[in-house]
Parts: sequence; structure tokens; C-alpha cells
Amino acid sequence: MATEMQIAANRANAKRSTGPKTAAGKQRSSGNAFRHGLSGPLPADALTTAAIEGIARAVVAGADFEPEEAMAFATSELELRRIREVRKDLLMDLAPRELRRLAALDRYERVALTKSRRARRSLAKPAHN
Repeated sequence: MATEMQIAANRANAKRSTGPKTAAGKQRSSGNAFRHGLSGPLPADALTTAAIEGIARAVVAGADFEPEEAMAFATSELELRRIREVRKDLLMDLAPRELRRLAALDRYERVALTKSRRARRSLAKPAHN
């Protein structure tokens, strides 16, 4: 259990860790997640949908997988492709300021890889009948 001193220290830290206070700071931080365009879901266009369905069909071919599991796997694979394409583009035009952007891609890729691993595990389980 936390002591009174630890609780007081936690409260003091929390007061300082509440994010930007000024309008300019809030505006700047609001765009952080959209710098690469990778934080949102895949576009819901016909081309993306066809790619996801194609990957899902290839995964399910001849196997007894749940369609939702195959779609989750296919979506995560497409996200990984998108992240890797952005990385490739950045590497082609590498400049010192781009190194930070390149490092940020690792975070997005880790999230996508986690989704992919979960989908693979789900596919590896026997189908629910």
C-alpha cells in the first residue's frame, strides 16, 4: 500500500502531467497522431477492401477458420504493408530530421505486429462449432 508521502508525490506529478494548457500547445499536440497518417484505420475504399478480402481468402483456403479471424489477420497484414511502404519512402529521402519520423514508424509497426500476432493465434485455434 502506498504511503501518504507517495500519494502526495503522485498527486503533485499528476498536476504537472496533464498535457498542454495553451491553445497553441493543444493545437500542436492534436496533430501528433496524424503526422504519418498511420494512426487511423485503413481507408474504407474498394481497393483496400478487395486487398483485405483477397488476403483473407488466401488464409482461409482449405482451412476451417472463422471469417472474422481471417479478416482481422488480413487487415493487420495490410497495415504492416502500409507502414513498411512509408518507411521505404522515408529511407529513400533520408535526411537528419527524418530520423525522428523513421523512429516513430517503429511504434506503429509494433502495434500492427501485435494485431497480426493476435490474429495468427486466433487462426491457430480450432474453429468454434
